[in-house]
Amino acid sequence: MSKRILVAASMNGGAEVVAPIAQRLKARGTDVRVLSYGAATATFRAMKVEPDRVIEHASPQVCGEEITNFRPNVILTGTQFQDKDNPLTLEQILWQLAKIMSTRSVAILDTWGCYAERFSDLDTALPGFVIKDPLKRLPTKIAIMDEFARQEMLRLGFPDDILAVTGNPYFEYTAERIATLSVETRAQLLAKPVFASFDRDAKLVVFLSDSWKGYPDIGFTETSVLQSFLRVIDNVARTSGIKINIIVRPHPFRNEDAKSAFEGYSPAHAKATLHNPVTARGSDPANEYSLEELFYAADLVVGTFGNPNVTAAVVRTIVKKDEPIIVHWVPGLTAGYTVPPHDFQSFLYGNDVSALATEETKLAETISDALNRRIKQKQFAAAKSGAVERVIELLE
Repeated sequence: MSKRILVAASMNGGAEVVAPIAQRLKARGTDVRVLSYGAATATFRAMKVEPDRVIEHASPQVCGEEITNFRPNVILTGTQFQDKDNPLTLEQILWQLAKIMSTRSVAILDTWGCYAERFSDLDTALPGFVIKDPLKRLPTKIAIMDEFARQEMLRLGFPDDILAVTGNPYFEYTAERIATLSVETRAQLLAKPVFASFDRDAKLVVFLSDSWKGYPDIGFTETSVLQSFLRVIDNVARTSGIKINIIVRPHPFRNEDAKSAFEGYSPAHAKATLHNPVTARGSDPANEYSLEELFYAADLVVGTFGNPNVTAAVVRTIVKKDEPIIVHWVPGLTAGYTVPPHDFQSFLYGNDVSALATEETKLAETISDALNRRIKQKQFAAAKSGAVERVIELLE
């Protein structure tokens, strides 16, 4: 095994997949240095990996100093998109410098979709992720989740010899956390002070609020999608008589849009709470809980296309039960299109691991069917063990 591994990530998804590798390598005595930037820092710390350096600005100079001083045998990163503030991402800078310094680099893909955008130059002057120079930014190897992703990437022009199917290390990390849960998890979650107003025998629904401002043609905003969801589920509670508790969970690092949308519409027939344990971590220990605990306890999870939807599918598969039911709520996404402009997470709803709703009538019907146990979704085939070791083999 290489003796010096430089590990880096700039977003929470990237930190989630590289942190388990850093943990295992450190436990084996490997010299690992962790660089963190942006949203990755809180995720590293939540996963008990303290960054050796938190970078305030990702630049070739800063990254070059790190490589020169640490002299890694291999560089391991997540992936991220370019934007106007980061015309080159931290990860892309490290891959580029690794080539110049004849050092190997391995990137781990954290989810399906937007494959080319992560490894290309984008036109950051335009809204959305518009590719200007495709596949210009490639590492030595890319560790990917499954054969489905590999085939999609080959169709996009990725060289076959740089793709390695390893599985997702974060799924393995999630499995280890789920192993610590028990049948008491739901009761323990609902006993937390923040949920004191909830009915203990009601159905528990989680809404995952997220911002998709990078896609101006998507047909909805974080505010509109949350408000429409609250209207629909409140009406389901009114017409069905089903008692419903709703936990609205904002993105860990983007709370304002969700807060304004939640405060702009208060359900009259369902009980709802907006809560983000990530931003409150350390200051409100009585109300802390993990994402795995939340999904273990939930009857239904509704979201757009954030990574937690996938985590919910992993939780359901590993605990071998039928809940939570997972629904993608994307109003207006397919309106006016013979072929939808986006198919985020089609690997879930296209394989009956989750359900897709694009208009309110369908959402109401799906919620009602889910809460009355008229839906049974398939287990998530990609939730397999051994990913951490397979990525470590790529580093040798």
